[in-house]
Amino acid sequence: MPLDTMDRTRVKDGIARARAAVAEGDVPAALAILRATIGAETDFLDQLRAARLTSGIDGAAHGLRPLRLAIAGATTLDHLIPPLQLWLTLAGFAPAIHLAPFDTATASILDPGSELHAFRPDLVWLFTTHRDHDLALAPGATPDAVRAAVSRAVAARVALWDALRARGCLVMENNAPVPADDAAGNLSGAASWGGRTALRLLNAELAFAAPSGVVLFDLDHVAARHGRRAWHDPRYWFHSKHAVAPDATGVLAHAAARLIAGARGLARKCLVLDLDNTLWGGVIGDDGLAGIALGSGAAGEAFVAFQAHVKALKDRGIILAACSKNEPETAALPFRDHPDTVLRLEDFAVFRAGWGNKADAVRDIATTLDIGLDALVFIDDNPMERDIVRQHLPDVAVPEMPEDPAHYIAALEAGAWFEATGFNAEDAARTRLYAENAQRAEHRASFVDMQGYLASLEMVATTGGADAFHLPRIAQLIGKSNQFHLTGTRPTEAEIAALARDPAWTVLHIRLRDRFGDNGLIAALLLHQQGPDLLVHTWAMSCRVLARGMEEFTANLILRDARRRGCTRILGRFVPSAKNQLVAGLYSRLGFTLAGEEQGASLFAAPADRDPWPTMVHHDA
Repeated sequence: MPLDTMDRTRVKDGIARARAAVAEGDVPAALAILRATIGAETDFLDQLRAARLTSGIDGAAHGLRPLRLAIAGATTLDHLIPPLQLWLTLAGFAPAIHLAPFDTATASILDPGSELHAFRPDLVWLFTTHRDHDLALAPGATPDAVRAAVSRAVAARVALWDALRARGCLVMENNAPVPADDAAGNLSGAASWGGRTALRLLNAELAFAAPSGVVLFDLDHVAARHGRRAWHDPRYWFHSKHAVAPDATGVLAHAAARLIAGARGLARKCLVLDLDNTLWGGVIGDDGLAGIALGSGAAGEAFVAFQAHVKALKDRGIILAACSKNEPETAALPFRDHPDTVLRLEDFAVFRAGWGNKADAVRDIATTLDIGLDALVFIDDNPMERDIVRQHLPDVAVPEMPEDPAHYIAALEAGAWFEATGFNAEDAARTRLYAENAQRAEHRASFVDMQGYLASLEMVATTGGADAFHLPRIAQLIGKSNQFHLTGTRPTEAEIAALARDPAWTVLHIRLRDRFGDNGLIAALLLHQQGPDLLVHTWAMSCRVLARGMEEFTANLILRDARRRGCTRILGRFVPSAKNQLVAGLYSRLGFTLAGEEQGASLFAAPADRDPWPTMVHHDA
């Protein structure tokens, strides 16, 4: 049974409705319909039909993020482009894709005058398979010979990565899918000299060798999950050098697009969960603590496994929220008192239980967390509740859920909503950070005046540059920020590192702590001296700290840098997007004056000899 469980009739109906929406000029509705009706396992021909529908959409005009993607490999990939464009569009991109000529990857990368470099890609996907690595080993080869062959293969890939990173490109490369057939049979994976042993070692060493700025695409896992024999059809390889069977191409495109979304800051970040018959079997209000299925029996074990999977998502940085039609105390009871629960109340950043409609509750969760609806995934066993959220909140991802809880994990994983390309301590603490922010909001409600509230927070900020620890976090914040991002610039980590070495540039990060806890890294600045002017090239900030005086504190940092450099004027640019209207009036509010318009951007200016901005944030110098 396919993971998305959607039959062809429903898919065809969805494509027809999306086509009608496009004809009426309602592109957002069309994209929402396609997100709700097609999945990775949808028939390849239906994916092509959907791709033709989205190919004519002007993504930039509808707020989709521009993405320039170059692909290079020694396999035929033309058939991959349409479904990849489809899935990238549905992920929130306006993609432009350059496919390098067949088997010219090395030449295209090393030749600075190649078409690939002329394309100026944001991301280069090196599409490799097991055939691209020289791991030919004689039966009985020594372990040292295997390790040496793998080391040479890894070194060859690292050389290409370094060449691309030096040009500021984000790099994505496949690991090696292990083929289904091998003449050595079981020895291929059981003997130290076997082909499968060598490929598995290669994949591990690639993971160890990949530096920041290189995203390893676990193509071996994607192929295994689809089925190795179905993944590769030798007829297509011998006839036209297709390494991936046509019927598997949609699965490949979907997985790649979701990983690219994670790499470029468009992965989902919050999982909103129903409770009854979603995290346990039965209805807690009717069946009581002893009557719900959790822990014992097949169904109870399945719910425990699903809770454990959800907890693992939380532990790697996904925010959890609860959304239940229930009395609050009754809904909380299993998390407090059931001996087999994996999840606890403290695992949820927001816990909503009541009797209103769930679309309103989900919207309230997004508002409380101060994140966009397009950052949410909503899970509910009830098809009516899923439909209500889809109808009223089309930006929220709402996977279809099977009747059997044994398949809940697969249903959630099928969407690959939460793909990430890295992990750090702040990711692990994300639910805590957002829960503390919700506490701040409740604390604020007890104050009549804003100044009293801000003073009570006892805020202390620390600042620094692009050191080895903070550089990837600066790039991550700039890449993920949408609402508080004044220019929409998306420099890569390698590009930011290069700017940090340039004396004409200043790269700054800001961390904030207060009486409720450590907010972590909350802002990033890229400042560029242009003669007597200091240009605010990039200003990105977490919306968690909006309207707490951090805007003024940050403006004072800019002012300080302008004076240090001897600049007489600060220039700020605002480039409007579909998501950053929150900060459309920021420069005006800070006392900057409109200095002109250029290429769709508004330019604002303030003298460098002005008084500092008042703020309740203290600087831990």
